[in-house]
Amino acid sequence: MDVVQQYTYGSLVAYARDRKQHKNCQYTSSTRSGGSFSQTENFEEAMGYAINGWDLALEQYKIEDGTLVGGITKLTPSLAGCLPHVQNHIMGFPEEMYNLYDNREYNLPTLDIVVNLAYNCGIESQDALDFGKSIVNYINTMASNYNIRLTGIFGQRLDNHNMYDLVTLKDFDNALVINNIAFAFHPSFFRRLWFAVFEGKEQWEEGYGHPIRDTRKIAREYLGGGKSDKTVYFKNLADIERYKFEPDNIEYFTETF
Repeated sequence: MDVVQQYTYGSLVAYARDRKQHKNCQYTSSTRSGGSFSQTENFEEAMGYAINGWDLALEQYKIEDGTLVGGITKLTPSLAGCLPHVQNHIMGFPEEMYNLYDNREYNLPTLDIVVNLAYNCGIESQDALDFGKSIVNYINTMASNYNIRLTGIFGQRLDNHNMYDLVTLKDFDNALVINNIAFAFHPSFFRRLWFAVFEGKEQWEEGYGHPIRDTRKIAREYLGGGKSDKTVYFKNLADIERYKFEPDNIEYFTETF
């Protein structure tokens, strides 16, 4: 039996932050201090990245008030919006919020990008960080030519069933805000936030299950399979010895369906 749940980036972060530990959960690995793989000292640090953004320090991105946006996404001060304008608030200006809009052509062909967000035991944290940076670079490259939806999947094999969590990191026609996208590939998003989500579920099992590498069947079923003009599925990091995207080797790291 498969158990499938769907989240937005924001709803998954909120659930990880606010969830009550399920009575079936005997301990919480998400809150254990330290850990070389997670790249964060504690759950609070990881949650700070999730909410405030993780600076990838990539030259092709610009930072305004701590908000990391792709090159085609513009921020405009306004009276109402989706992000706070910190400087205007401090200075007492009325435009205390930002609106986002994409400076691109519309009616572009649609592109589904699907990425497995779970990391297998044995993956080095630096490889995970490189993996995330490479995917963000790819998304930013494709955004000017496609209307993109980005979906992350956590798949785990448990004793009696499989469990899948699908996370919409960017939907069609939404502005490309790199904060949300970038941290989703950080080791702590998996090791702390997603572990926290699982610790609130009745399906909790000691060991947290085994990551499922091939989630294409679930992706096809729940994303409407073939409805986009193109779908790109990134191979699991565990299936690739070293991961770094370059324009001439993207076919090695992805599959199209």
